[in-house]
Amino acid sequence: MNNKRKNKVERELYKNIGNRLLLERRERHYTQEQMAELIGVSTGFYGMIERGEKAPSIERLVLIYEKLGTDITYLLTGDEKDERLANYIEKCPQEKQYDFEQLMRHALKLADFGEYHVEK
Repeated sequence: MNNKRKNKVERELYKNIGNRLLLERRERHYTQEQMAELIGVSTGFYGMIERGEKAPSIERLVLIYEKLGTDITYLLTGDEKDERLANYIEKCPQEKQYDFEQLMRHALKLADFGEYHVEK
């Protein structure tokens, strides 16, 4: 992939991540300042993430998951989890939810249920 195309794809990805993060923030009635503090970045940098000018680091994505319970897959791709699976995950203690979700994804692949993607 040439650099021009790669940059365009990257910008679109960052913009989509930023839009989904904006929706998550608004749903929780948080300000940009509150979100920035929550994930340990400046308000200006957080604004750049929401506008799609910058991308959150892996560490920041994990913090978003840990602090808000927001599915990282949703932030990155827009795909939402299966509602039934989400119910089981939510019953787990917070610190074990990610591991349980990964085990379920692996089990679904082993059982050959096809690609894991069920709309909410």
